[in-house]
Amino acid sequence: MKTKQIFLITLFPLLFACQQQEKTNYLPFSQQQEPEKGKKAVIEGRISNLQVYPHVRKIQLILPDFSLMGEVHTSPLDSSGVFRFEIYPVAPREFSLTPIQDRMLIAPGDSLYIEHDFADFMNTHVSGIGSEVNMQIIRFRNGYLGRYFFDYDTPYLEFKSLCDKQLEETWEKLKVFQADNNTSEVFNRWAEKQVKIDYFTALIHFPYQYYLRSRKEFTEKDAYYSFISELEQTIDQTMILTDYFHVVEWFNMLNLIGVDLEREVKEAPLPLKESMNLLYESTDNPFLSQFAVASYVSIETKSNRTETIDEVEEELHRMITDPFLRASLQGEYNRVKKYQANPRVYSDAVMGNNRLKRSGAGVYPEDSANVVKHLLETNRGRALYIDVWATWCRPCIVQMPYSEELSDHFEGEPIMFVYLCTGDSREQWQETIEKYDLSGVHIYLSESERMDMMKRFNIKGIPYYLLFNQEGVMVDYGVHLQPSIPETKTAIEKLLK
Repeated sequence: MKTKQIFLITLFPLLFACQQQEKTNYLPFSQQQEPEKGKKAVIEGRISNLQVYPHVRKIQLILPDFSLMGEVHTSPLDSSGVFRFEIYPVAPREFSLTPIQDRMLIAPGDSLYIEHDFADFMNTHVSGIGSEVNMQIIRFRNGYLGRYFFDYDTPYLEFKSLCDKQLEETWEKLKVFQADNNTSEVFNRWAEKQVKIDYFTALIHFPYQYYLRSRKEFTEKDAYYSFISELEQTIDQTMILTDYFHVVEWFNMLNLIGVDLEREVKEAPLPLKESMNLLYESTDNPFLSQFAVASYVSIETKSNRTETIDEVEEELHRMITDPFLRASLQGEYNRVKKYQANPRVYSDAVMGNNRLKRSGAGVYPEDSANVVKHLLETNRGRALYIDVWATWCRPCIVQMPYSEELSDHFEGEPIMFVYLCTGDSREQWQETIEKYDLSGVHIYLSESERMDMMKRFNIKGIPYYLLFNQEGVMVDYGVHLQPSIPETKTAIEKLLK
């Protein structure tokens, strides 16, 4: 076992490989201002019966990628319900269209026209180039959820056996659907991949969840993980599924730390080059090997850092050659570079400050739930380190002693430590504060404040941290700002110089 911190994001730097690849004509990451996009795809349509959901005034299209939220596009809905997107998918890939459909397929050059009825949410019709496969996907997903609802207390191999049985039943249902609907070859490839990925996802998550509950030794590892070879064969560049990104993260974890489920660090992490080489050589599937590395690299961009990428750019440039993977990483690299150069632009957008500049008005209904805005206004001239947590969140609680140490270290400095509790009762919240003898400012969020916080800062899980400088600009954000990480202390010191 090499390390136990694969999903604490900041602990892993970027990787590179020594294997030789054919030369490409791509510019290095630091020199390419925009990723090579390929052919444009157009997605447009119309929603009828808007009065059913009058609060819906925009349509959001999300292309999953290596970012935390995906590549997000927004189209306003006019009074007749018309919307339009022009995107560059780079490769055939899934996308979501909120609030219309959560799983569709788009390829470079496609042109989709979507008609949807808010009064009949199951009524979606797609026409145009690429419409056949999407209509079949929509019909199939109306009766298929892909979920495995088995108890996490089930023993390892029994859980796998139950999943195997459900998979067999799903294959039979899929065969009936294919025969009844005379499905296309593209749909058949998509469905086979999706059904398998759902199965792999259930299996790859389960051991850790079971171990947390039972603490029982995992003795059947070889038999349980027999599905890994099939997983490796399933992921390829013919179409990019949304669930690839999460499954590959777990695939990386298995290759970097093995299947030892104890989470105590027993050995130092592998050096950068060795980690990269291990991931790149972990499979004979050349696309998956690149995907594994790209996923690992994205830990850095998710942490709003590009420095490590710059350090190993030559090796990375030589290794990742797939157009989709390069374009996705390039987009994230450029985003972080822009944020680093001027964090105020993104900070103002998140906080709604750009509306004030445009309209000259400072009061908006949604601001009443914006706790962070109030904190900034009442603590001008002070930096803010904000910890978003909950009493039921074990990782949040583990970080509390480190947070107290960090607060003590900066006592007397122009920085305030703020703890925003997003769950459990007020009584439990107060008991937890007393138990850990936490200093700083503690706020128990109402439901509206909690929802505003999660939506405004796109928080998908906790703990989560926000760092504002003395001018009220959010200079960093994310789980990588944990108080236990030395880089967090360094980042705060840099702010206060």
